[in-house]
Amino acid sequence: MWKRWKMWVFITVFLLSACSSDSSSKSDKAIDRDSGSKSEANMDTSTEESQSSEFEQQMKNQRKVIYHADLEITVDRLQTSMEAVRKKLETMDGYMVESNTSTGEKDYESGVMVVRVPMKNFRPFLDEVRGLSKGTPNENIRGEDVTEEYVDLSSRLKAKQQVRERLEAFMKNAQKTEDLLKISGDLAAVQEEIEQVEGRLNFLQNQSDYSTVTIQFEVKNLNAKALETEGLNTWAKTKVLFMDTVNFLMSAISFVVVSLLGLAPIWVIVVIVIYVWWLKREKEQKKKPESPTTLT
Repeated sequence: MWKRWKMWVFITVFLLSACSSDSSSKSDKAIDRDSGSKSEANMDTSTEESQSSEFEQQMKNQRKVIYHADLEITVDRLQTSMEAVRKKLETMDGYMVESNTSTGEKDYESGVMVVRVPMKNFRPFLDEVRGLSKGTPNENIRGEDVTEEYVDLSSRLKAKQQVRERLEAFMKNAQKTEDLLKISGDLAAVQEEIEQVEGRLNFLQNQSDYSTVTIQFEVKNLNAKALETEGLNTWAKTKVLFMDTVNFLMSAISFVVVSLLGLAPIWVIVVIVIYVWWLKREKEQKKKPESPTTLT
């Protein structure tokens, strides 16, 4: 009896230990699966974060901003001021795109210059131009961030270059004429896309490396003939009136001289006609009989 009881106890203990080991193994597997899924999720998250940080770093390293500036300044002498801007532009490694001048009514002069300045000298050049103005200049500065487009085009260019390399490798190994023609057509299309992307990249690079500045010059030259300024005094008005009087007299004398000399043939005919008329009148008066009162 005692032996049977010990046997049943042993069997029960064995079954309980087997169940516990099975459940523990299942729980270990579940833990392993959970940890594996968590590690995979963490790896995906870390990969995305690393890619995002890499893209942000690339954006930061390839920052491209296109700057444009419009300035309106007032100067005393137009040509002198424009020449000063040209000399300052040469010292700052810039170049001129356009330059023109015009003269309007009442001796109003104006000029326009469009220049390109390296980005490192953009602010110093604007300070130099402001220093030429006789008053507070009007200015407008704007920037266009093209970094995202530049980075996207750079990635597209690398991808297109890889496709070109694969097509060139296929062309070397191709044996059929049809395959060569097909690969050649695809290669030409890819090469055209590469040139377009490179052209756009070069344009963005040039526009961001050199800023564009448009300068408008304004100047009013006052002659002695028209001394109408805010600080005009009595002496200045007297000089203006004196000059106007002299100009009027000179114009009148000039008109008389021109009339006498220019109309000389007409004056001669008029004088002859008057002289003939006077002689005829004198003869008629001599032929008239004397009145009775005179005879007595």
